[in-house]
Amino acid sequence: IFNQIGFYGSKQIPRLNYLMSFLAPKLIGKERLSHVNDLNFDYGLGAFAGLNVLPKMAAITQYSYRNPHNLVVNLLKRWNCVLKEKGYLEGRHINLDFHSAPHWGEESQLQNNWVPTRGKAMKSVLCFFAQDLETTYLCYSNGQISKEEAPDEILNFIAFYKSSHGVFPNCLVFDSKLTTYKNLNVLDKDLGIKFITLKRRGKNILENIKKITDWTKISIKHFCCIKQILKIYQEPIAFKDYDGHLRQIIVTGTGRERPMLIITNDFETPPKEIIETYALRWLIENNIQENVDFFNLNALSSPIIVKVDFDIAITLIANTLYKILAGNFKLFDKAKPKTIYRNIVQGTAKVHIDSDTVKIIFGKKAFNPLIMDWINSLPELKVPWMDDKFLLYDFE
Repeated sequence: IFNQIGFYGSKQIPRLNYLMSFLAPKLIGKERLSHVNDLNFDYGLGAFAGLNVLPKMAAITQYSYRNPHNLVVNLLKRWNCVLKEKGYLEGRHINLDFHSAPHWGEESQLQNNWVPTRGKAMKSVLCFFAQDLETTYLCYSNGQISKEEAPDEILNFIAFYKSSHGVFPNCLVFDSKLTTYKNLNVLDKDLGIKFITLKRRGKNILENIKKITDWTKISIKHFCCIKQILKIYQEPIAFKDYDGHLRQIIVTGTGRERPMLIITNDFETPPKEIIETYALRWLIENNIQENVDFFNLNALSSPIIVKVDFDIAITLIANTLYKILAGNFKLFDKAKPKTIYRNIVQGTAKVHIDSDTVKIIFGKKAFNPLIMDWINSLPELKVPWMDDKFLLYDFE
């Protein structure tokens, strides 16, 4: 994919080696690109990128300025196709969410966006993410969004998904502030896409709910297989800027003081399934938090959003690579990237490179038996960015 997209490359550092160099600090959890100076004499990471050592700070921090947004979109399209082919995307339900990455520079020209972790509006870059609910893999990001453009980003994602896969996603899941009722009307009437979201609360909503008497009890399952009894009430409801009615499901007994007001254009699916689907929206929030904790999503490389946009796309790819790696180890199949890095990736090794092979000799480590079993199950591997040399493994 890196070779097929027209990203910048030079004679000294070709395109593929540049992109692998950009990916390398992400995969080891470096907070900022400027910290690549810590790795100036790390020949292992240099070999990973097909170089002797990684590029110095000036070369790697300026790299993303050379790559416009359309190249990032093309990268994510090709990445989506590969994920779909390998079964990492199903497209039945797609979680959508925004994330505000704060910037601390005094001269920042960025807009103020609400940052939940700080409980206030701050100078920040507004990022948009999409995640396949069933597989939990992130499939889309955009770091070039202004506050005014945010409500329409859902339509941009749908156009991206259609151009990548040839079909629309079956159902979108998001919170009440992600878009407008006018755009919900477009999703339903023009595109035929199902959605599950929350209703924005009005002044009299609690008083109206108190008047309801004919509640229905249902039992739902949490992800940890714990059952919970809820009371629900369903009714059609009309909205300004929306043609026709939506299905409203009022839910109480969730453990919160206020009831949950789910609205959807799906009138056929049982309420239990709709509630359980929306309840899994927290998966995208967890995934974004992983990007903050290990891949340092909030450590903005620059207040210039074209640079941030490229950085976020590489973060999405790094996150996916860790999830795929985790799936190869039974004990770690649901582990966070930080855990996978500490137990599987981090360590010492000797690298021997000759005319035909690259041989990796792992140093002694507690989890080497797991790594050994996985490596023995792999087919014959070649390194495309090192003249197709065969990749061999051994252990001390």
